[in-house]
Amino acid sequence: MLESFTNTGCGPCAMYNPGMDAIIAANPDKLVAIKYHVNWPSSTDPMYLHNTTENSARVSYYGVNSVPHVVVDGNRFSGNSGNITQTIIDNLSTIESPMEMRLSWELNASQTVITVNVMGRATTAIQGNLKLYVGVIEKEIHFASAPGPNGEKDFYQVMKKLLPNQQGMIIGELGENGYFAYSFSWEVANFYDLNQIDAIAWVQNTNTKEVIQACGSSESIDPFYVNDAGLSNLDHMKSVNCSGLAEPVVMLGNYGSNALTSAEFDVLVNDELVKTVEWTGHLSTFASERVELGEISFPVEAMNTIEVKIKSVNGTTDEAPANDLAQGSIKGAPETEGKVLKLTIITDNNPGETTWAVTNIGTGEVVLQGGPYDQASHSYTETLEITGDGCYDFTIFDAGGDGLSDGQGVYGLKAGGTTLFSGSIFGFSESNEFSYEVAADVNDNVEERVNVYPNPVSGMLNIVCEGEQGVTLYNMAGQRVYEGIAEGWLQIDMQPFGTGVYAVQVGNETYRVVVK
Repeated sequence: MLESFTNTGCGPCAMYNPGMDAIIAANPDKLVAIKYHVNWPSSTDPMYLHNTTENSARVSYYGVNSVPHVVVDGNRFSGNSGNITQTIIDNLSTIESPMEMRLSWELNASQTVITVNVMGRATTAIQGNLKLYVGVIEKEIHFASAPGPNGEKDFYQVMKKLLPNQQGMIIGELGENGYFAYSFSWEVANFYDLNQIDAIAWVQNTNTKEVIQACGSSESIDPFYVNDAGLSNLDHMKSVNCSGLAEPVVMLGNYGSNALTSAEFDVLVNDELVKTVEWTGHLSTFASERVELGEISFPVEAMNTIEVKIKSVNGTTDEAPANDLAQGSIKGAPETEGKVLKLTIITDNNPGETTWAVTNIGTGEVVLQGGPYDQASHSYTETLEITGDGCYDFTIFDAGGDGLSDGQGVYGLKAGGTTLFSGSIFGFSESNEFSYEVAADVNDNVEERVNVYPNPVSGMLNIVCEGEQGVTLYNMAGQRVYEGIAEGWLQIDMQPFGTGVYAVQVGNETYRVVVK
């Protein structure tokens, strides 16, 4: 597995990349490659700008601070791209992997969505925190004139998207014959030539950064098993709940060589069986379908675990149970007694698409609503006047179907100094619940002037405050890693700082933030 870091403004990159590209081209059966474009020395590198977050994430993961740079097999070679040789590739290719992998991909009929199917099986037990990464790449890009000051016109194996994202898919440890199978879909973007689209995958031990195995794509792959279904993407549930009602939806995929025509699922909440769902249909190999599991009810606890398990497939036992479970969690809504409710919405580039509503779940009455808005990238704060006790639903809507993600918009609902929930990426709508009692001791009715969220955070950290406040970010060693000014609202990209715990000082207040 060869990962390269480069930039269109880097003179040495233009010098050493051709030699490395020749080695990659000469070894199609020994290695797969992916190239990440960084934001220095030229911040206008178009291939960096196509995916700034995921390019930067891999830079942070390896601690890359100069280009051209190459990493092979995660921890077996790291250095200047000019130092990679055929001998190094030959030697590393003799190391036997404890895993076999298979990958195929296809575009839909309109060539707008790529679906990547990848599966792997351990030939011996593998310890460590394993993650699966899938990279969608553009194999060749040729410019008529150089896009950057270093004069390069030809680029290869350029990363366009990491699936499911830069965090990868957690696999964990695998025993002998341990197995995984996944399908990932992505709406294709930023390709110069769709004829050059391709996909690769690799499994990496995040404890040591060692790449256990990598693979390129084949036109078709033979599944490891005959009857094998998998569950993923358990969703359509409110992350905060006080009603004890949910209508979960799960993705059912067929990873066996037989067509999948029937399946049974057990649905459990907090380890208690609440219902069994029967499904019938027809899914060919690698096809998938969203399955609505119907309404479930449960006594709400502080934290509630939802599990969907495959009970049978095609009237028999699933041959590969490792992917038979989908899990989710629902937080019980804390009782909010008389606190001031503040809704903050930072609009995206299409503020006219955003609206919201608060509904009394017991009566079905819409008691409050707001939007649309008229200013893009603007912070709106509204006080929600709730006049009756009960369990309430808060739903935010986006008419464009992309949530508040177009322009880094966010929303958050606070009760006094506590953030009840927040979000950004949610499609056409997102709902959560909160419990409210009108009566309160006036001394408890305190408003916090600063809101720092989400926490934990994996990307953009939002700081909302009143007026102008100085913001300083410290790592756990006490080193100052960021300093800026929040004028009502500030966003900080936390990815470049790496995972860990940070102290965020806003004015005279300090907040603990976890970056994951």
